[in-house]
Amino acid sequence: MIKIPEEINLENYTLILPSVSVGNVGQLCIDLLISTLNLQKIGSLWNSVFLPICGLDPYDKNSSSLCTTADFYLGTYYKLILLQLRSPCVSNSNDFLNELAQFIQEKKIKKAVILTSSYGYEHVNRSDSNVSYLTSDDSLLNDEKLLESLLWKKHMKYIATESVDPYYISGGGFASGLFIHFKSMQIPSTVLFRYCSEGDNVSDALILFQGLNKWLNLIKDSTNNSIKYPPSWEFFFGNPPTSDMY
Repeated sequence: MIKIPEEINLENYTLILPSVSVGNVGQLCIDLLISTLNLQKIGSLWNSVFLPICGLDPYDKNSSSLCTTADFYLGTYYKLILLQLRSPCVSNSNDFLNELAQFIQEKKIKKAVILTSSYGYEHVNRSDSNVSYLTSDDSLLNDEKLLESLLWKKHMKYIATESVDPYYISGGGFASGLFIHFKSMQIPSTVLFRYCSEGDNVSDALILFQGLNKWLNLIKDSTNNSIKYPPSWEFFFGNPPTSDMY
């Protein structure tokens, strides 16, 4: 079930969402987008495919509002609606995919962008650190100059992978499945992802943010100094060591 105010007009908006994946890079990038663009929560999604969670507002220490498993954030200036997911799929995701596709069509959302990541050892060219992509969006497919300027690399499935899915992204969660579903529903969609390893993946999220920003032109200066980290990142790896240790 998706719950957002009916009066909000999302026609020609872009939906951006993560797939829970290796290193959580897509989710980290969504956090950066929400904080940097100062997007406002407008609703939530409930679906049994996700583990239910509830917590404090990750983006404002002084807020009394709560965050849930799947929350929507709106940026009217940028014509963006973001869906942040905070728990993984624990069952068949078909119901979620159908619900999301129906929501996009009913609200006349222009296109979808899926942010994810893949295991670094699956990379065909391990010296290449650029963002990789899949797209069914004609505005990209028909503009070779734009694609060249973005410096993205078209996804090439690792030949040793057993999956018959030509769009398969190892460690990428439901990203390729959602891409295929959107494509079958004629919803223009693009998957952007980073090859990475588990650990501190902030740098991967920053590169993904910058790759997305080159395309959508969300902020003029996309250097790391202009990107705002959410306060929930303050103790990413736990509290600092107590002074009693020394």
